[in-house]
Amino acid sequence: MRWRTLPETLDQHAHRLVVRLRQLKDHSGLSLKALGTKTAFSASSWERYLNGKALPPETAIVALAQITRADPVSLLALLAASQQAEAPSTEVTAPGDTDGPAPDQAEPRIRVAALSVAGSALLLSAVTSILLLVDPWREEDPAVATDVGKYACTYTQRGDLLFAGNSTTTSHLVMRNSTGPDAAEVQCLLRRHNLSPGEVDGYFGEHTEAEVKRLQLQDHLPADGIVSQQTWQLLRHVR
Repeated sequence: MRWRTLPETLDQHAHRLVVRLRQLKDHSGLSLKALGTKTAFSASSWERYLNGKALPPETAIVALAQITRADPVSLLALLAASQQAEAPSTEVTAPGDTDGPAPDQAEPRIRVAALSVAGSALLLSAVTSILLLVDPWREEDPAVATDVGKYACTYTQRGDLLFAGNSTTTSHLVMRNSTGPDAAEVQCLLRRHNLSPGEVDGYFGEHTEAEVKRLQLQDHLPADGIVSQQTWQLLRHVR
């Protein structure tokens, strides 16, 4: 894929982040549409992230890192450094973004701010440590938020696989702050395994993540709280 030239208004951290995300996407061999299918973010969202139009949320970065088996820590540090660079007193809105975000674009706009080289180094060191302790924030996308609500669990069995009536996927990546039918399916299947993710509302929150980790520990998988293909197999397996 031939990438567009990145906007000159990107600060150094955002520029490095986007370049690295492009490399991971190219290495994966996935199209934007395929990337959207495998994550909780649409193809149009990935187009904005990878062309420097909007900063990607933490969960999008973690999703891409999971797919490409990359270490997300350095990527998240670059994201945090870029966000810290958005100092209100010196920020400059990127050209072409004065009309505000489109209805389906709620990501933060990318701005430019002055940072000293020494300050940037200290900031990167600090945020790398902090990011290991804090939880990702929920992506504020109105189109995604409508997927949160009441879901029912209607269990059926097909061979050795169990389904709960919300999603039939066995590979979609679902993680903290994911929303919609896939998240509701995870919640229903966790209940079927005598775990307690809380209300089946289609929002993959703290309780759902904790119970996914519990299931992973029971079956000797890395307890990362992310539902990838291996964890789907655990959830759908009829015991």
